[in-house]
Amino acid sequence: MLTNQAYGAVLDGFAASLLDDTVAANGIAKESRERMSLYRNNVRLNRIAALTDAFVNVVQLVGADYFSALARAYVDCTPSSSPNLHDDGATLPAFVRGFAPAADLPYLGDVADVDWLLHRAYFAADARAIDTSALVELGSERFAAASIRLMPSVGLARSPAWPIADILRMHADGTPAQLGAGGQSVLIWREGFAVRWRALAPAEADAMAALMTGKPMQEALSQTEVDANSLLAQLFGHRLVLAIEEHS
Repeated sequence: MLTNQAYGAVLDGFAASLLDDTVAANGIAKESRERMSLYRNNVRLNRIAALTDAFVNVVQLVGADYFSALARAYVDCTPSSSPNLHDDGATLPAFVRGFAPAADLPYLGDVADVDWLLHRAYFAADARAIDTSALVELGSERFAAASIRLMPSVGLARSPAWPIADILRMHADGTPAQLGAGGQSVLIWREGFAVRWRALAPAEADAMAALMTGKPMQEALSQTEVDANSLLAQLFGHRLVLAIEEHS
């Protein structure tokens, strides 16, 4: 009977052989080793299918066949870091930016960033937003000196050169996106089971980026020309604030 340590070594060897066809897993019968290519191909296909589901806007831009080839190249050189397929793809945007066949699609990596945040928003942990009555208890001075922590689903996608919001809108309602429109930013979150997004003006995006790094409210909002009342009303109105943290 295998000890826990020996059993763990067998499983580790099996996992390694799924990623590398030159690895011969110990503890696995010769007949099974000869069929490892079937398991290996199933793992590859499952990962490609999961990536296709996660990067829907990239797929719409390049087509299913192109994306399948891209995803296969990614899977072949990027070991999975989690047994959960929903965690697979965090580094795909960076991979896309270095993928030679996509060199003539320079916006694709930024769209992949958006897709990943949309995907993660959907699968983010549930949490309870802060009750706005806490603002009354804090008072304006303490609130201005505090930082906010946002809900797990909240993400900010920023593209310095490409109209990522227009591309999302194009795929939602057919409005054509003009690639020469310049860079855009998108705030992403989940309400119930629905993932939402909103295009942000440059000042709003700067303020959100500062708030998400934990800067005190007054500091984060005063560094931009953002309408602070409007931005905070949206954050609290959509229940995107998880906690308010005061600094000692």
